[in-house]
Amino acid sequence: MRLFRTMRADLIVHDESPSLVEIHKGVTTQGIFNGATKSGVYDSECNLVASSTRIRGTNEFVDREIDRTALLNPYEDGRDTYFLGRGVNHYGHFVLETLSRAWAWQEHGKGLVPIIQAPMPRFARALYALIPNLSEQIELVKRPTRFHQILVPGAAFIIAHKAHVTFKKLCDRMAGQTAASREAMTEQPLYISRAGLGSVDRRTLEGEHSLEGFLESEGFLVVRPERLPIEEQIILFNRHRWIVSPMGSACHTRLFSCRPTNLIMLTSSYFNPNYALCDLLCEGASHYVNVFARPDIGAGVRLPGFVEPVVLESDRLVTTLKEFGLVRASATFDQPPLDIIAYKQKWLEAARSQLKRKGGSEQNLLRAIDEIVASFNS
Repeated sequence: MRLFRTMRADLIVHDESPSLVEIHKGVTTQGIFNGATKSGVYDSECNLVASSTRIRGTNEFVDREIDRTALLNPYEDGRDTYFLGRGVNHYGHFVLETLSRAWAWQEHGKGLVPIIQAPMPRFARALYALIPNLSEQIELVKRPTRFHQILVPGAAFIIAHKAHVTFKKLCDRMAGQTAASREAMTEQPLYISRAGLGSVDRRTLEGEHSLEGFLESEGFLVVRPERLPIEEQIILFNRHRWIVSPMGSACHTRLFSCRPTNLIMLTSSYFNPNYALCDLLCEGASHYVNVFARPDIGAGVRLPGFVEPVVLESDRLVTTLKEFGLVRASATFDQPPLDIIAYKQKWLEAARSQLKRKGGSEQNLLRAIDEIVASFNS
């Protein structure tokens, strides 16, 4: 609770819209430039436009600036454009950091060509399709290009820092393009599962398969959102008054709920402040329930909280669901005992994935992990 209060004190919601800057003879590049991740727009003198790049926290730039000498002879394109940002493959980061720049399209995008710096995954195209006259016009920047004009809308969501009501209004308009507002609300609780993701470096929840069966037996609708079209996910978040979900990007779909909903998020003792910031934009109550444990496997080191596999504390979860009246008072969940060897293997796989993301420089550690995993299999 102390951590939560401290985190909440640093979050800001603004009623006014973000900045909107028009850059004459602006230059932008592809998202991977000279082998490094890049974002943003540069003015005619090759100065970075601060509001165009990815920022997290109060002033932490995610991507380094480009050497201006690399921008001196760009391809010339005489069109006027609307800058959508860099773009990413991660659903949560795309919604918060990239989609949030589309807030000004409806009012200011007429006659402009929308541009983005990185290729769009399927879910991104599906989201943009819910903004009239946008998705079919988006062009990918494939080389350093100078445009006649670049309209740069400031991000309406800054990770771990602030958000603008303008962003929530955009999400509501997008939801209005679906059947979400026409669906009657139901008291049947919804569970958003991560069990189908199958990636060891994306916070594996041990026991979730069994949890799915338990919740279904108690009347929950259990869904794996990665199997559903974006529109159907948005409809679900508008149809169900109660939503239970492990901490994860799927929870951000609540931003598209046009109605008050109650979210019960399953977490460890720490969670990302972006979830609380999203809550401040949404109607309804949010409840954070610490039901994730990390068994002591004698590693002597902890992985980042969003990476390390966790184990469900079933008794605490069932007690919470009973308090909210979402399961029967007599309900019991007999979770299978933890396979500690399998858990250690997933922990090591997660550690290996993290080391490889750092460029694989820790070769001795990687070899040690491979030897330990091999010992489990021998």
